[in-house]
Amino acid sequence: MFSIPSFWLLSFGAASGSILGYGLIFWLPSFFNRSFGLAVEDVGWFYGSIVLVGGALGTWLGGSVGDRIGPRRPGGYALIPAVCFVITAPTFALGLFAPNLWIAWLLFTIGQMLALAWLGPVITAVQHIVLPSMRATASASFLFINNLIGIAFGIYFLGWMSDTLKAAHGADSLKFSILYGLGFYLLAALFYLFAAVRLKQDIKS
Repeated sequence: MFSIPSFWLLSFGAASGSILGYGLIFWLPSFFNRSFGLAVEDVGWFYGSIVLVGGALGTWLGGSVGDRIGPRRPGGYALIPAVCFVITAPTFALGLFAPNLWIAWLLFTIGQMLALAWLGPVITAVQHIVLPSMRATASASFLFINNLIGIAFGIYFLGWMSDTLKAAHGADSLKFSILYGLGFYLLAALFYLFAAVRLKQDIKS
């Protein structure tokens, strides 16, 4: 399994995206409080609605499109998240500088939807690049890499970056930390683009 190039490309693509995914889950509530003045008691329902609506739509959308494209073009399993992440980065960037909370809600919900569209296609691709007898091990190894890098690094990175930028950006340091961190979505897209090229050779079923 570890000798299959697309396994590593898919795993590091997911991990790169999860650096921002986990980091945003931890830091966006503070961002809405600091940059938009949203009261602490209101952050839960505001951000919760973004995660609920965007997450549900994104998971369904990615799986639905993956079922349509993947069986005919195996590279499509990786191309879907690549395209989504390329769009996610500027969508979140616009949300960071939105003129009001409601425009921010719309942009962050769209961004959340696109950021989670990878789940169905990529997990399906991981299942198809190994023999049936290895699928449980492949899934466990993929999730281990994804969560280890995403959880261990993502939350720390955005907090560290915010502290580093405080001298230059003051109260907006967290906003710019998230803005610069969006580069990890573009890195994820790059991994997935390479995976899309390789999947045709590695897919087994």
